[in-house]
Amino acid sequence: MKNVIDHYNKYWIGPTVIAVGSILGLYFSSIKQNLENKALNLSNTATRIETELKEREFSNTLKIQMYTEVKDAIAKHDRKLQNAVLLIVNEMLADDSVFRDKLVTILLSSPNTDDSVRVEQQKIEDKTTKFKTEEKQIVENRFTIDVFYLEDVKKEAQPRADKIVAILSQRFGDFQIRKRVLPRTINARSGYRISQNEIRYEAEEEPIAREVLNIIRDNNVFQLEQPKMRLITGKTPKYISVYIRNM
Repeated sequence: MKNVIDHYNKYWIGPTVIAVGSILGLYFSSIKQNLENKALNLSNTATRIETELKEREFSNTLKIQMYTEVKDAIAKHDRKLQNAVLLIVNEMLADDSVFRDKLVTILLSSPNTDDSVRVEQQKIEDKTTKFKTEEKQIVENRFTIDVFYLEDVKKEAQPRADKIVAILSQRFGDFQIRKRVLPRTINARSGYRISQNEIRYEAEEEPIAREVLNIIRDNNVFQLEQPKMRLITGKTPKYISVYIRNM
């Protein structure tokens, strides 16, 4: 009888227990992993929601502050203050055109607002219109290189833009090479915010972008800061942009 029991323990019960234990181990391990994944997803969701709430809070606070600045500028009958507030509104709310336009309308429609503010706003709108018009004036099936100089450093950047356009035109005779100003209010928008010399390109344009960089370096356009190469994901076929910010 003992031999029979030993036989069953050795060949049936023992292996069965081990097999069941292994299955249960895998089952509980799977449950643990699922719980950990769910906990991680919940944590990520909570973080995302918290971030969104903070962004909304910041946005609302900014809107209130901008409204207060506009109201104070109107009340004080101060031409310099009104022009400064106009510039701040256009730049700080560059990505919120609806609220920005409402504040600009309030500022310009007030009888206390100086006429110079209306003139300045018209200049801003003209620059924006010109920029958008130029964006559409790309010759189809022709490679385009736009050389931008920043409006707020025009004296420093424009001469370098002239030089870059000249040397690139010599090298790429079949390309459309354009010198363009990057208005402050456009640069304030997400997607721009240029703070250094840059060459922006898509993956398939990298060989030409690197050649542009080498040409700029070989001609000593910049003494202190060479342009940074920046790969972008936006779809602008046969198009490279060069931004000039520093020396």
